[in-house]
Amino acid sequence: MASLRIELGQALEFFGRFARFGGDEVKLKKLLGNDTLMEAWVKRLDEFPEFKLVHGVFNTTVDVLAAFKARCAEKDIDFGKFSWVGSEQAPEFDPNDPETVVVLDATLDTLQNTFEFAWEWTVDGQDDKWRWNGMLSDQKKLRLLSDDRKDDAEGDGPEFKPWTLSWRRIKLNVGVNKNPVDLRNPKSSPGCALLFMSAEHPARIKATDYKTRFGFWLPGLKCTAPGEDAWQGVPCVGFVRDDRQVGLSSRPRGGSGGSLSVPSFRE
Repeated sequence: MASLRIELGQALEFFGRFARFGGDEVKLKKLLGNDTLMEAWVKRLDEFPEFKLVHGVFNTTVDVLAAFKARCAEKDIDFGKFSWVGSEQAPEFDPNDPETVVVLDATLDTLQNTFEFAWEWTVDGQDDKWRWNGMLSDQKKLRLLSDDRKDDAEGDGPEFKPWTLSWRRIKLNVGVNKNPVDLRNPKSSPGCALLFMSAEHPARIKATDYKTRFGFWLPGLKCTAPGEDAWQGVPCVGFVRDDRQVGLSSRPRGGSGGSLSVPSFRE
């Protein structure tokens, strides 16, 4: 069942508009008392261009930006804190590539808070979730791939820039069954951007079939799990279709990953 969060003001606006355009008590009772009719009514909305998903799984960039602003408001984060890196104009989706996605990438005040913000948002768009308890995000356990400071260094590295926004295009279905350690690059490998992809495009996660749409590594990040060598782990996101469950984990030095891809930024 899809999750639905709605505020009182939104509910009042909906029913006000419903009545303004001819909705009445009789129509409302028929919708509420008939699942088949309600399903047909809701699905008719998908026929309108405003409700269509790009490539069947991606939200439009207009909707992505609106959703991000709404999420910030919900979490009491001032959107005015963010500064754009690059153009505020979102790039186009590739009409010929159903696995290149446009993502609104962001950073909060710390890498940990960025990671957790994007993961919690991802979870809210799915039916169920699982997270390995060894997938930690504090500064001693999670870093950008480019952060080569000593193991005991405090805080985030200089490469982490807080309170930024940027539009990025990511190719999702590359490096399938490859070890991310062999392919990743600090410049071309996305990290938290892939968690924002999961949050902004929940239908893409639900469409994971491990045939044409895969789970993926977060190759732009490195982590340390309890009992493992420092900074040898790579976070990853998967989806269990039978349980409709999104999962977050990590593995030491990556590994082939069992139908996971190694996504890459693209122009």
